[in-house]
Amino acid sequence: MERVFLFFLLVALLLRSYGLGSKINSNINMDQSSLLVLKSYITSDPHNMLKNNWTTENHVCNWIGVSCDSGYNRVIALNISNMKLVGRIPLEVGNLTFLISLDMSRNYFNGSIPSSILNMSSLEVLALHHNSLSGNLPVDMCMHGLRKLITLHISSNELYGEIPSSLGKCSQLEYIFLAFNHFTGHLPREIGNLSELRTLDVGWNNLSGVIPKEIEYLNKLQWLNMGSNKLTGHLPPTIFNISSLKVLDVSSNMISGRGV
Repeated sequence: MERVFLFFLLVALLLRSYGLGSKINSNINMDQSSLLVLKSYITSDPHNMLKNNWTTENHVCNWIGVSCDSGYNRVIALNISNMKLVGRIPLEVGNLTFLISLDMSRNYFNGSIPSSILNMSSLEVLALHHNSLSGNLPVDMCMHGLRKLITLHISSNELYGEIPSSLGKCSQLEYIFLAFNHFTGHLPREIGNLSELRTLDVGWNNLSGVIPKEIEYLNKLQWLNMGSNKLTGHLPPTIFNISSLKVLDVSSNMISGRGV
């Protein structure tokens, strides 16, 4: 009787192991498929960095710029920065559900930032700076994802529209770089909810209105750049109560107050 029990237990464990292995393979295959779609959206790869390496002959975790988690065998980081790539970013990049860091900076990507990326739940670093990306940031940004986001670096693009107030929902943000774009409207007062924020760079845009006094709540802020916009009114004196602040640039605006 004991042998029969052990036999069925062994069979059950083997079936469970097979099922888990199949699921892991299925998930990594989905990651591979998503990256192959990205590759298909790239119209110029002058150094053949991806063309010769991102193939089914190589395991996806060995592809250039790809890092995987050894436990779950999933893609957790993608760094294809500074490769002079030209193309667009497909929605399928958002299917990389274990992704922690996405760095596609210093290339020539154009088009909009897919909403699927801005809904990712595990992402901590989003670096798309120095490209030719355009379009608006969604008004519900940080409402359905990006709750773990620490770094948002999308400066030096062609982005426009208002900075969404929902950005204040990304409560883990420490670094925000939005400079050298075409953002308009007011700097949302909800920025004051980002208690972990250390850097806020919104310089060289077309922001208008007054500087929100809620910035005084950012007691870990070290770098604040709002220069070269169309801001008006007075510089809130309480900004100078932020003891951690090392750099403050509000030049080339139409504001008055201490230090201007």
